[in-house]
Amino acid sequence: MPRVTFVNEHRTVETEPGRLLSAIAAELGIAVCRETFRGTGIGDYTCWVKGEPGATSPLTFLEKLLGARGQRRMANRTRVLGDVQVWTQAGPGNRLRTPRPIAPPPSPATDPEAPRKPIDASGSAAFPYGDPRAVGHGKREPVAAGALEAKAAKEKKAKAGAAAKATEGAAAKAPEGAGAEADAAAPGPAAKAARTAAKTIKVAGTAAEGAATAAETTPAAEGAATAPKTATTATETAASPPEAETHASGPAATAKEREGGTSE
Repeated sequence: MPRVTFVNEHRTVETEPGRLLSAIAAELGIAVCRETFRGTGIGDYTCWVKGEPGATSPLTFLEKLLGARGQRRMANRTRVLGDVQVWTQAGPGNRLRTPRPIAPPPSPATDPEAPRKPIDASGSAAFPYGDPRAVGHGKREPVAAGALEAKAAKEKKAKAGAAAKATEGAAAKAPEGAGAEADAAAPGPAAKAARTAAKTIKVAGTAAEGAATAAETTPAAEGAATAPKTATTATETAASPPEAETHASGPAATAKEREGGTSE
């Protein structure tokens, strides 16, 4: 006779072949239905069944429609034909209104003999849509959910650490006089601000030099610079004739004075 073991409830029973799992569980007082409407028996009959090939009836059309595959089955549609182990879902109330003895989940990390989930089409935390080796047709190695993000974060952290070590090594080998150059070359807000200020000063100096050169080479500027010099020269020339007249009238005055003295 087939032997059915309800793992979470620690119950084992022998039954006739061809019986529904839901009927066997009801005899033992085990709730396998998460009822949508309390007391009606309408709801989710999901459970997980493990056994040799042919130990249960094939998947029905309704089970396929509801997404059952691999070890995931519907208790009200699955018939027992051989020895099986059954894991019921957590949450349904007990038919006898007594606490359900729930066994802790198996942990291979602490118990080497703990059963592991086989490679099949049923979903899991790592492969929500089933193990690719069971549902896929390609040859690519399966990658668990979140593995790519974790790998990228690890590589980014390693690159950042290598860059930090390289910067520290360069700063240690550089001479004391090159400290300013090292600070300017090192990436950071302060270095960027210093480089920006230096560029601004350089541009301002270049603009001033250009303005001075333009002022020197412009003909209008040369004419404007020459005009004051010409005006000064003309003024000096205009002021010179009276001096000449004074010098010229000097001998004539002396001669008149002499003549006046003689006549007297």
